Amino acid sequence: MDRTCIPLDVLPHTSRLFRNYVGAADESPSIFPHHYRAAESFRDAAGQLHYPDALRKSVVEVLAEQNQRWGLSPAGEKNLSLLAKPGCCAVVTGQQVGLFTGPAFAIYKALTAVKLVRHLSEQGIESVPIFWLATEDHDLAEVNHCSIQDRDGNPQAIAYPGRPEVEGSPAGTLPLSDAVNASLESLASLLPDSSAANDVLGWLSECYRPGETLGSAFGKSIARLLAKYGVLAIDPLDSRVHGLTASLFETVVEKTPALRDALHARNQQLITQGLHAQVRVGETSTLLFVYEAGKRSVLQFQNGEFISSTGKKYSSAELLNLAKKHPEQLSPTALLRPVMQDALLPTVAYVGGPAEIAYLAQSVPLYEQLLGRMPVVVPRASVTVLDSPIQRVLGKYSLGIADVFAGRQQLREKMAAKFFSEDLTARFATAAEGLQQQMEAIQQALQKLDPTLVEAARNGAQKMLYQLTSLERKAAASVQGKSDQVERDATRIENALYPDKSMQERVYCGASILARFGMNVMDELYDNLDPLPVDHQIISPA
Repeated sequence: MDRTCIPLDVLPHTSRLFRNYVGAADESPSIFPHHYRAAESFRDAAGQLHYPDALRKSVVEVLAEQNQRWGLSPAGEKNLSLLAKPGCCAVVTGQQVGLFTGPAFAIYKALTAVKLVRHLSEQGIESVPIFWLATEDHDLAEVNHCSIQDRDGNPQAIAYPGRPEVEGSPAGTLPLSDAVNASLESLASLLPDSSAANDVLGWLSECYRPGETLGSAFGKSIARLLAKYGVLAIDPLDSRVHGLTASLFETVVEKTPALRDALHARNQQLITQGLHAQVRVGETSTLLFVYEAGKRSVLQFQNGEFISSTGKKYSSAELLNLAKKHPEQLSPTALLRPVMQDALLPTVAYVGGPAEIAYLAQSVPLYEQLLGRMPVVVPRASVTVLDSPIQRVLGKYSLGIADVFAGRQQLREKMAAKFFSEDLTARFATAAEGLQQQMEAIQQALQKLDPTLVEAARNGAQKMLYQLTSLERKAAASVQGKSDQVERDATRIENALYPDKSMQERVYCGASILARFGMNVMDELYDNLDPLPVDHQIISPA
């Protein structure tokens, strides 16, 4: 496998906050309590963990039951046993549940977490990788579809048309009906006609099938893909998970005004530093949703009352009672979700993408006030996978991946420069003008020397101009042909590496990558990923 890199902080569409974090020197002040490249960060974070034995026992029981349902591998069983031991930590990552593995970067997240576990083991910190299934998110439009690269190299969208029984219910509860078979058939018709694609379709059809939910199907696909690495998945929709974090919900209810003020101050601090606040926190914002008849309704806090998006009002005492007796009826917002996760798990490090890192930067005061600690935040591996045909096209034009990210016009200009100079038309015009001037001078001289030769000179000039014009037309046709080829090649490159002006890893689902490169690409990716990423990696499987 060939591998080259470009710095993460020069990738397109990345925020200044993300660039500052990944580009900071080890000793530089960080937006987080620990910088992921500082030597003692992980040891310090592990030292701050005070994880009760009773909680550990309960969490291991939940993980065992859930993962056995999805397909617990021997490596997963080993990690469950490790997690049951006092002192064992967790390296956590996660993703919204989605169709056909969701975006490819979800796989890269998980592999980064596994690689980080091995890195921490070398430092004497025992940990296991855990994947948080974001089943509670209710924005179905974000996850009920995926994109693949079809047999011709073009991006194609595939959707699951099913609807939830209750609009606004968690995406993880979406039932998969027979319609999922039609989605699988669409996928099969677009993927390459290869044994690798057939393998992928085989195990996807075992995970995404009628009778499953989107959450359970995604959980099974993660278990299948990452079985070798012992990744344990957890579904927070389980009422036991909410029960184990009930005390967190109680504290949030009690401290809602203070927590909101702390978030306002944090947002202002980030903005003052020239960074951004990923989530708007309004004057009535809270950190909670409430389930009402299956719908996940956001809660606002105004005049001492909590008000849901349906208009229902809850006193603080009523909501506190709900948190104590029925915590499964409450759900965290984006800023509270990671805190809930780390209240439940012995998290020493969290692996996330640029948007998650921005969320976590806002959540720092929540960690301080609710947990008194925060894990090390590690950026996920960022990867573009190249196949041999695209490598050859890039080589043909002497292009690097940074040229592809530079933009549509710049890419085509650089490619066109390999074939013709921009002043070719001007050179032809200059030559025609010069020829005409010289031939007129010759005719004037011949008029004095021998007038009978003037007509021959005039005819000769016309023939030469005709030949020059003919050559210009041929050159123009060649340029147009080259331009058409440049456009075809540029489109081909963009579809493979920068579809819809977005990173490959964000557009194409994991199933698309695996079908094109084969299941062995998982091991090749794992072997080449950096546990503490600072670069975007361009990887070409063997």
